[in-house]
Amino acid sequence: MLANGTERLGSAGGPIFRRPDLSHEEFTAAWHRHGRLVLPWCLKFGTWEYIQIHLPPPSDSVVESESVSTSVASGSTIESKARRILQQADGVAIMRRFDVPTEKGSLYFERVVLADERGFLHDESGAGAIKGNPPIYDVPELHADVWREMALSMGGVEHGKLFLSYHSHLNPLKVREGKDVGGDARWEEWEKMEREKKEGSKQ
Repeated sequence: MLANGTERLGSAGGPIFRRPDLSHEEFTAAWHRHGRLVLPWCLKFGTWEYIQIHLPPPSDSVVESESVSTSVASGSTIESKARRILQQADGVAIMRRFDVPTEKGSLYFERVVLADERGFLHDESGAGAIKGNPPIYDVPELHADVWREMALSMGGVEHGKLFLSYHSHLNPLKVREGKDVGGDARWEEWEKMEREKKEGSKQ
């Protein structure tokens, strides 16, 4: 998909898993809070859509649970493997965006977004994931929309859909003029904090 006939919309997403020491309820609360931290970065750097799909606790999965580490049976499909993964996942995250972040955007992503992720996501999960060898979660490569449809069919609940200001009439988070009106999250607040840190270090 192109924006104004020139910019291509990229989609990324897939299942995410909570830290082993957190309950499903603790993870859910932390991920909701995380969305507010991601929002200023999304608004500043070309994110068209950000979606959180919260899955039922693994014990409540629609399909009988199987171990993720279990080898895929001979003749099984990618879809069946993906469903086994989703039975163990706590959610599916999806992001669609146009722009490549600037250096300042990368700094916010590393210091704020990734730092917060490590507080509630498994080491092999999220944007800052480090895969084990062999990986605990052997997630197949599927398009974000395939993960989305599959997660919803398994009882997932979609939250936090975000559109940029030119889609504000569709936006439940009420993004307008580059700001999240509902959550009061602003990129300028982070920039101010960074300036104050630099000024303090010079004194």
